[in-house]
Amino acid sequence: MLIVITSEAFLSAEITQIKQMIDLGLKHVHVRKPQATFEELRNWLQNFEPCYLAKMMLHQHHVLGEELGCKGVHFKEHQRITQDKTFKKKLKNCRSNGFQVSTSFHKLDDLKSNAVFFDYAFLSPVFTSISKVGYEGKQFDVHDIPENCIALGGITSEKIEEAYPLGFCGVAVLGAIWLSKNPVNEFIKIKNQYEYIYN
Repeated sequence: MLIVITSEAFLSAEITQIKQMIDLGLKHVHVRKPQATFEELRNWLQNFEPCYLAKMMLHQHHVLGEELGCKGVHFKEHQRITQDKTFKKKLKNCRSNGFQVSTSFHKLDDLKSNAVFFDYAFLSPVFTSISKVGYEGKQFDVHDIPENCIALGGITSEKIEEAYPLGFCGVAVLGAIWLSKNPVNEFIKIKNQYEYIYN
């Protein structure tokens, strides 16, 4: 599974670039705009036709997922921790509506005891982050975790080859794409390496 996470900010060419990446075969886009208001995110998402929205997992304003026909929703770590009883109800509702659900972990033990509730989960930082200063990689080994575990943190085309033997079923990319001079070209490079290693 190859995932691209959006930039936190609204970038001028991002909408066109995401469409190009999906047209090139990207199946999973995580929309992470933590500072966006409900209306800002809705207006941004409305730039995408249904075939593109169907590839998107929302990190914020989850209700827009159902309204616009997105792929699913992503729950932040603190949402799992602070909404104990109501959280399981939310998960059940999401699945009954046909949504995929994902989440994030930063500790291997937490992942082992909770990953089964989700379609897939991010574990980070696997390698030292490109987009976050001082976020040092831990090179987790997830061979003994049967659920779908996605490597996040410091993923570049070169690091995909290192993530695979650690047991990850896929990778999520953020900084390597959006901090590059040409995000679409960088995506092609990453996709080609991903397919070479994982297929």
